[in-house]
Amino acid sequence: MAAFRFLAWLLVALGIAFLGADAVSSVEMAEPVIRTMAEILSLFGVNAVDGLQSAPKGVANALATLLNLPFWAVLGVLGIVFTLIFRPID
Repeated sequence: MAAFRFLAWLLVALGIAFLGADAVSSVEMAEPVIRTMAEILSLFGVNAVDGLQSAPKGVANALATLLNLPFWAVLGVLGIVFTLIFRPID
């Protein structure tokens, strides 16, 4: 359980870090910069958008929506959900 709690807080911290990176980029460019999950994955060489074409239509639409969300929001929400699931019970 401690490993899952650590992973949850790590996801929250990464979400905050990516939010900060978007904020700094927005200040530098004087316009809003929001990096989507697809953009971040493409930096690592993963072309997730092309992989969706072989999936069933409903699954492809759901995953396309997920890929178009801000990366910090995906990590942050996932981390918060994990912290609630794996919190210590007294």
